[in-house]
Amino acid sequence: MGISGIDLLTQTVRALSANPVRSGLTMLGVFMGVGALNATLNISAIADAKIQSKLAERDRPYVSPYLNSQGEFSAEMTFTSDDEMVLKQNISLIRSMSSVSRVSSIQFVQHQGNKADEVEAVGISPTYLVTTGRKILQGRFFKPVDFAQYQPVAIIDRTLASTLFQGKSALNQAIYTDNTRMTVVGVIESKAPGQDMGKTSGQLWVPLSFASTISSDLNHSRTLQISAYRLEDMPILKEKVKQVLSQRHPQATVETSDNTADLLVEQDLQRTASRALAGVGLIALSIGGVGIANITVASVLERIKEISIRRALGATQWDVMSQFILEAALLSVVGGSLAIICVHGLTQTVTTVFVQGPYRFSVQNAVLSMVAAIVTGVGSSFLPALRATKVDIIEALHSN
Repeated sequence: MGISGIDLLTQTVRALSANPVRSGLTMLGVFMGVGALNATLNISAIADAKIQSKLAERDRPYVSPYLNSQGEFSAEMTFTSDDEMVLKQNISLIRSMSSVSRVSSIQFVQHQGNKADEVEAVGISPTYLVTTGRKILQGRFFKPVDFAQYQPVAIIDRTLASTLFQGKSALNQAIYTDNTRMTVVGVIESKAPGQDMGKTSGQLWVPLSFASTISSDLNHSRTLQISAYRLEDMPILKEKVKQVLSQRHPQATVETSDNTADLLVEQDLQRTASRALAGVGLIALSIGGVGIANITVASVLERIKEISIRRALGATQWDVMSQFILEAALLSVVGGSLAIICVHGLTQTVTTVFVQGPYRFSVQNAVLSMVAAIVTGVGSSFLPALRATKVDIIEALHSN
């Protein structure tokens, strides 16, 4: 009959307590390995959260293609609805696509005595909200009738609304630029402009059809804004867009701009650093595993006579083996738990006091670190524990 679980646990704790220095050194090895691994996971999570935070301040990741002829922008060549259709049919990475154009004729906007200079004015198509991911805070987006009837309506961002209306409602109010009057029908959330934009005092959007009536060079600046599902899709999306449009416009060179180039560089650097740190953590964890294996071997050699007596009294091979494995697992759990607690405390302190960072305790990272510790401990002790079951009982009882 095998030993009960409670008795097995009691014997395991007693055996570990008999040599506290050895047990402590073993836990220290596990502590260092799990600590390095968990710290790596936390750093990676913080870096990812920072990138996502920066991405949330911008429009959804997008690519804007344009045609370049002999080193100059081609005024005669613009993208058509056929180009949009072909892109959608051939590129599955496209989330949404919009036609956009800067309205250069709008340099300032005013309402009564309030004026905003350096306003970024853009004519947009009906799919703009889906493409950018922006949210309407007040009012509404443009209706189909606004596009069809060239309505002089506008949507402004929160920054421009604050400048022009000083906290009052902007809805259904008239704003002016030169001789053009527009009615505000919505207020949209403010986000950082594209990387090629300078600092602005706010953003304003009008239907693309209406924009064509107030800007003579609208077609020259008209382009597509093509959004991706994920930030990671951007490099492939850019290449595919270039490839498809180059086939349709062989007389020009297709170039692209985007709003995430800096984030992609930052993400690549972060992932490279995370891989390096993960390698260090795995090495440290492996060293801890070697320590567990060595100590398990030493423990088996010291307790051969005890093992033989237990076997002679009816203990099974599994009883003997499970005790050594349980010892290693227990040391791994204690060492790993202490490491996770310490790393959590240090990370929280650093991201609160020294470097401001979006840190949250991750149960997933903690579980992953603990599983790594247990697997290392059990795996390292398996062969020495298996060796303990092969002890010759008669020979061991007659030996000194």
